[in-house]
Amino acid sequence: MASSAQSPKVAGQATRHPALAMLRGALVAALVVGVNAAAVSTVAAGLAGLWGALLGLLMVIVFSGAGLFALHLSRRTTPTVQLAVAMASYTGRIAIFGGLLALALSSESLAAHVNLTVLGISALVVVMGWMAGEIWAWSRLRVPIYDLDGEVTA
Repeated sequence: MASSAQSPKVAGQATRHPALAMLRGALVAALVVGVNAAAVSTVAAGLAGLWGALLGLLMVIVFSGAGLFALHLSRRTTPTVQLAVAMASYTGRIAIFGGLLALALSSESLAAHVNLTVLGISALVVVMGWMAGEIWAWSRLRVPIYDLDGEVTA
């Protein structure tokens, strides 16, 4: 008989690393959406469209993945610390993303090689795919709502 330590698919077993499972689901969805966006962008806007779509995909994967990875690293801390890590990570990622976007929009050399409109649209579409994949992965996690190891005292 297989023990739960040997088989990760035992019924009722809690997911050990929920942030990594969510990262995997979100990454798969983002890649599917991003590759399709790159194909459509290449047909619609040529090589500059391809570069714009790929840059948008890369930006979403790096920034959104960093947030889930930060949550994974804080998994052994208290819920209060995890919330602080999540909020600080989100705030920092938005600030850095906004700064990079401002630099990209003002860069003439980038605009010469990358279709910035495609970059923006692709990034939005990939973010929606990322969120859908993250939600899909979260809905399939087994996260206990109470501590099974605790004793009940009457």
